[in-house]
Amino acid sequence: MTVFDWVRHGQTQANVDHLMQGQLDTGVTHLTVGGLQQAERLAQWLRSERYDQLVSSPLHRTRQTTAALTRTLSVFPQFDDRLMEADYGEWTGANFRELQDKLPAEFDPVTGEALPDVLTQAGGESYLTIQRRVGQWLAEEVVDHPDDHILVVSHGLTIKATTLLMMNAPATTSLPEPANTSVTRMVIDPASGRRYLRSYNVTPRVNH
Repeated sequence: MTVFDWVRHGQTQANVDHLMQGQLDTGVTHLTVGGLQQAERLAQWLRSERYDQLVSSPLHRTRQTTAALTRTLSVFPQFDDRLMEADYGEWTGANFRELQDKLPAEFDPVTGEALPDVLTQAGGESYLTIQRRVGQWLAEEVVDHPDDHILVVSHGLTIKATTLLMMNAPATTSLPEPANTSVTRMVIDPASGRRYLRSYNVTPRVNH
């Protein structure tokens, strides 16, 4: 079995300011002090796991999260563009709440998420486009490393879209994006190609 533990990066200033990050890679998308602490806490939580690989999105916020993990875990980081966040098109860098107020019909009234087809209307990526690029990467990993336990550092919408792919589910806002530094475990059987979602959006336990 190939096991993938997907981690969303730590909190960024853009998260705090409710900005649509997408593939934006400027100072506002760097981790906050709280985000760096989240990454350190995650590293301590995962220290008993044995990973054969750590593969990360190349954006700065995932690199910062990866750096915290590799200081504790004995694994060398690799980077792959296919693990980047979705392209948000014209909405990149926009204020999420202002967009919700201006275009309420484009957002789910319960979850507050942009509806699945909205990003393509803004010139961004569809869920299917994300799934195609991540799916290609997953297939390569399963073929080349069928027995590996792989730690993947990525982004909220990318992890969500990949989770829907694992479940053969349609694009939907009923599944929320995972929280910062949460862990989602996916397993693929190299022999049969069967895909399993073992856990979703599990946040590190904090000992008081």
